[in-house]
Amino acid sequence: MFSIDTNLLVYAHNKNSQYHRKAAAFLEEIMNERDEEGNVSVCLTAQVLMEFVNVITRQSLETPLSISEAIQVINDYLETGIKVVTQRETQIRTFLELLRSATTRKKVFDISLAATLKDHYISGLYTANAADFEEFDFLEVVNPLET
Repeated sequence: MFSIDTNLLVYAHNKNSQYHRKAAAFLEEIMNERDEEGNVSVCLTAQVLMEFVNVITRQSLETPLSISEAIQVINDYLETGIKVVTQRETQIRTFLELLRSATTRKKVFDISLAATLKDHYISGLYTANAADFEEFDFLEVVNPLET
């Protein structure tokens, strides 16, 4: 299973982003893919959804979403039946294990995301920042904006 990173959600919902059309088309495509049981074939983490609200509502964006608009976007995703993955009790131990390889504090939230994915045996991540996750050999990282 693959998870979706924050940047793809932001690009897809920020109409002023140069990546808007491509990210929106990609998300529409994968949100319509279903497994054998009819479930959405990708997942989101609670962390990514929270990061999305933080970024998409920033006043530094040309046209930020309001909090209520961001809530509606998240509710729209939830209504698809997408699986939302939350931290497990093992999160802090996995996070600390992965943090040992960090050379900068700027990687903390990427490492937190990677720890959540590892704890849930999620093997793939769709992101526009593939280089940020290349050190995690348990993840297949794909930048769908490059294809």
